[in-house]
Amino acid sequence: MMKKLLEILNKKYHTHEDVIYLLSENDAEKRTIIQNFSQNIAEKANYDYHNSELKINISNYCKADCLFCNLRNGNNKINRFRLNREDIIKKALELHKNGCDSILIHSGYDDFYNTDRIAYIIYSIKQNAKVKITLSFGLRELNEYKEWKIAGADSYYLNMITQNNELYSSTNSWNSFENRVKHITELKKLGYNVGSGSIIGLPNQSFSDLAEDILFLKNLNLNYIDFCHLNSNNGISEIIDTPEFIKRGIEVAQILSSNAKVRLNDLIN
Repeated sequence: MMKKLLEILNKKYHTHEDVIYLLSENDAEKRTIIQNFSQNIAEKANYDYHNSELKINISNYCKADCLFCNLRNGNNKINRFRLNREDIIKKALELHKNGCDSILIHSGYDDFYNTDRIAYIIYSIKQNAKVKITLSFGLRELNEYKEWKIAGADSYYLNMITQNNELYSSTNSWNSFENRVKHITELKKLGYNVGSGSIIGLPNQSFSDLAEDILFLKNLNLNYIDFCHLNSNNGISEIIDTPEFIKRGIEVAQILSSNAKVRLNDLIN
């Protein structure tokens, strides 16, 4: 059986069954081999500036009501905030002054930050600091991505949530899965460094579901993959709890997407 594991690990192209096997294997010795194999790939993967990225949360207002997200519109238990343009620019320049060369600007679905406001923020930062700028605002209009790229944005992160239709519907996510994939494709055409991921740990998510997500993300040919997690269930079996499920997902995704950095993050939109 060890031979089978090594054959799968060294494949160039993996089947759905291969990925399920890597995710579901419970033998301690084999799990160590899978983990070490994944770590070796991660160490050899091309360095990208997202490794040293610092995040500026500019708003936690959100018109969406995604059930998995703490920022959802219906959550009245959090204090809402919104930074103004000058405060965002000032904070970015302070981060750069302190040695940061990569900044992620993130918010919920907040219409206050329209095309021009975001473009102004990007341009102002770029004019005063040699820094990479990644945006994470969820699904926006295609013309907005273009304007922000012209203003100087380098990268965009857009989570695909999950390719499983039933699971996707259960999350009440903003817009459709198909549009998310379409926007990822358009972002790549515009010249963005593009990242995506899925949510690991959704209620009723199976090894098969996660395997499909991992394969789908690989085929998108992304610059980087950032998964986010949801610790809402008690585990998918009596043997595997949610943290272990998440850990295995990251490891196996890195094995398949050997040219992209694979990480765990909190970028849900």
